[in-house]
Amino acid sequence: MKDDALLCVGQKALIEKDGKILVLNDPFEGLDFPGGKIQEDEAKDGDASSLIRSLQREVKEETNLEIEVGDPFASWYHEFFKVPKTNENYGKVVYYVAFKCRYISGELKLSDEHDKFMWVDKNNYKEVDNGSDYFKVLEKYFR
Repeated sequence: MKDDALLCVGQKALIEKDGKILVLNDPFEGLDFPGGKIQEDEAKDGDASSLIRSLQREVKEETNLEIEVGDPFASWYHEFFKVPKTNENYGKVVYYVAFKCRYISGELKLSDEHDKFMWVDKNNYKEVDNGSDYFKVLEKYFR
């Protein structure tokens, strides 16, 4: 019998505003969505809303936006090998769940984790096609 896989769990936000979805660019990994790994003690036993607050925290830290978190939409896993070996995520495997989210308020301001952003819709989302699982999620969204 094989050992259980060890991986982190993360959440990503597909933030919709005026029919467009926010996509970010990670300078090492490329296409990305706001969100991140669930931190220690954020997942409270018996309190599913703790996971929603975790995603809202990540989005606020990375974009300065307030969001409403909706239903889960897609899942995938990502291995961090393109980041520098000095990066805290190097070598980690993260199982992500993307949630449909709605923009509530805030002026977009990127953290130092990302260097660009774009609001995409069904007419221009293919401009960010990099063949990644992130793009596949975006493609599924606009089908």
